[in-house]
Amino acid sequence: MTILPVTHDDVSDVVRAHIALQHVSYAHVADGGHAAALWGTYDRRVADLHDAVDAAAAARASGREPEATHWVARTDRGAVAGLAAAFRGVGEWEHDLFGDAWRPSGAAWCLDTLYVMPHLRGARLGQRLLDTALRARPAYLWVIAANESAMRFYERNGFAPDGFIGRSGPGWGDMDMVRMVRTA
Repeated sequence: MTILPVTHDDVSDVVRAHIALQHVSYAHVADGGHAAALWGTYDRRVADLHDAVDAAAAARASGREPEATHWVARTDRGAVAGLAAAFRGVGEWEHDLFGDAWRPSGAAWCLDTLYVMPHLRGARLGQRLLDTALRARPAYLWVIAANESAMRFYERNGFAPDGFIGRSGPGWGDMDMVRMVRTA
């Protein structure tokens, strides 16, 4: 597997894989409209990812670290095998969803995305993607509470629930989710 930063040429493949992996990962707990809601975001996600690729390139060109990084793992034949993304700061959706109840995690970086094709789980690709996206930085992430295997993976990597829980909102199937934080 090769892990590289997402380029404009990768965007369409990455967005399709991201949506498909979200659906597969949560089909056992999401309602029937979850997949349709995810696919309904395709065009916006493509535009947002193109913007993120441009912003990362501009930051690197000026000698700065990008505020967001997006990574794609591909097989030797070029198929998408996994995805990761991290950003500095807090997602707008968190403030929108939680309003006045929102509180900071104490970590400057957020792991926004980490997915591996199901047949490759257990092959350490998830670990490689996590390490590439975050390095050893303190960070936080959100995980659907019913995704016990993901929670165990993150716990092995130093993340722990910080007590802030919530619901994912209607666009994401209104599922219980847990914020996990790694401080060192």
